[in-house]
Amino acid sequence: MANIKVQNKISKEELSELYLVQYKSMREIAKMFDCNHTTIGDLLKRYGIPSRPVGGGRKAQIVQIEHNGQMVEAKRCTVCNEVKPLEDFNVGRKSSGGRQPKCKECRKRHYEDNRNYINNKSMMNYYKNHEKNKLKRRLYYSKHKIQLRKQQKEYYLLNHEKNILANRRYYHTNKDTILQKERLKRIENIEYYREQERKRYVKRKEQRSIYHQKYYEINKATIKLNSKKRKTSLKSLPFTLTEQQWNQIQSDFNYGCALSEHHSDLNMEHFIPISWGHGGTYVGNVYPVYWKINRSKSDTNPFVWIERKDVKGLVDMDKWHRLISYLAEQNDLSVDEFRDFVNWCEQHKRIPGEIKPEYSSIELWRQSDL
Repeated sequence: MANIKVQNKISKEELSELYLVQYKSMREIAKMFDCNHTTIGDLLKRYGIPSRPVGGGRKAQIVQIEHNGQMVEAKRCTVCNEVKPLEDFNVGRKSSGGRQPKCKECRKRHYEDNRNYINNKSMMNYYKNHEKNKLKRRLYYSKHKIQLRKQQKEYYLLNHEKNILANRRYYHTNKDTILQKERLKRIENIEYYREQERKRYVKRKEQRSIYHQKYYEINKATIKLNSKKRKTSLKSLPFTLTEQQWNQIQSDFNYGCALSEHHSDLNMEHFIPISWGHGGTYVGNVYPVYWKINRSKSDTNPFVWIERKDVKGLVDMDKWHRLISYLAEQNDLSVDEFRDFVNWCEQHKRIPGEIKPEYSSIELWRQSDL
């Protein structure tokens, strides 16, 4: 039975603090209050305070401490012997409170002091138990498949943007190394990658078709300009037309054909044909035109083509004269000068080897008149 004098000196809260939080032994507490350690043991039973495991063989007790103005769960670290909040311990399902017995700081210090030994031991264990652990993981996954997939999905949704940014940063930092590794992988496993690409092609054929259609609708003007750029560059002729300039030209002709009343099935037409080795793709040589008119003109001289009888039914002559004035103005020429320039280009056709990109066709024409 506990000594009544000692019992009056020690309250339940004080004894719990000394025994569970400060981790003092019954003998140390007995010395503080000048009594026998058995008296302290009797008081622990009377107050209903759980006794600590002897020799540390059982799990550490979870206690409540004040941390940042709040009462939180805590436990004592087995290395530094300090009582710390549970958040200062790594996760450990089998330990008390679901946390490891050593705090994060002690684990970090231990790893730094024994880095090589720990790494070598981990590597040896990995190779020794690789197949065994692999089978264990498969069995665990098959048993908890639904739960694991649910957790993965939740984690993905919560950290999607964060992971994308982290992956991009890592890629830009290690771009050369990543690309080199990928090239080596493809060289060593070329047949495997080819087989995967074939399967992927068949699997995503319909999806890819839908994507290309949407991309074409969104970037229709850019795609058409790029096709004209290729044709122009093959002839070593200038290409300076931008998407904004082409939109302005279409606006100047009310987004319709420059030579008829059509507002659909329009093509970009070069007044001076690219095949002549003159002109190019720039403001002053292109205009929108109905596809039948474009096919009818082809690469003939526009001033000769307009005189044909079959063309009279396709072209509005008022619009034709307006187009000539428009193009002449864009080239800083009068209508007669523009006609002479076009005729000169037809008479002096060039092949790609004869074209000098540093001189425009108008400059060559003006030099020929001097």
